[in-house]
Amino acid sequence: MTILIESIGLRYKMASDEKYELFEESLRLIQQGKMVDAEKVLKRLVEIDPDNATNWMSLGRCQLALQKLADAEISARKALELNDKLAHNWNLVGCVLKSKSAFAEAESYFRKALELNPKDFTSWSGLSTILIGLRKDSEAENAAQKSIDLNPNFFEGWMAMGILHLRKGHAEESEKAFRKLTEVAPRMPEAWDFLGMALSAQGKHDDAAAVKVHARTLRV
Repeated sequence: MTILIESIGLRYKMASDEKYELFEESLRLIQQGKMVDAEKVLKRLVEIDPDNATNWMSLGRCQLALQKLADAEISARKALELNDKLAHNWNLVGCVLKSKSAFAEAESYFRKALELNPKDFTSWSGLSTILIGLRKDSEAENAAQKSIDLNPNFFEGWMAMGILHLRKGHAEESEKAFRKLTEVAPRMPEAWDFLGMALSAQGKHDDAAAVKVHARTLRV
């Protein structure tokens, strides 16, 4: 009996050690931008620890970054099924649905995330983006401003605000928002594309052309 208990204890320790090592490895790979390798590690992690919501959430975010939307949705919904008390899990499903342009469905997930954590600036910006898609511009602007107020260094709130100003014909205000976007996300080609649109709307065609050239260099 003692030998059996010791054997079970050893197997549990080995499994725990492997889970810890896999989780650490996945974090390292994600930080290095090696999402394909990170996904493989996280898949192994959910195999040996299938009841851990954090593992499924990490896998879902990795798959979302790889634009594997069907896989990401499965992982995200599994994380939510395992733990529906975390705002991050509601946020992730919302983000996947947003990427699928399922804006109406995504709205309730972002709102639930904000109910659980009203200071989650990524949920405010995500909500703003999908409200733009639903043509709820007033609500979208409020949500974008909330995100900016909570974290002015996060890109999505500025992007949403710039789009809203451009849609309303406020090209100068749009330019200001998109210039801030290029400051917080200088390696994001779309940020410069948006700035070019705002400049073109004001007749600043030479400036717009230069900005668009810069956007192309970032895509090389």
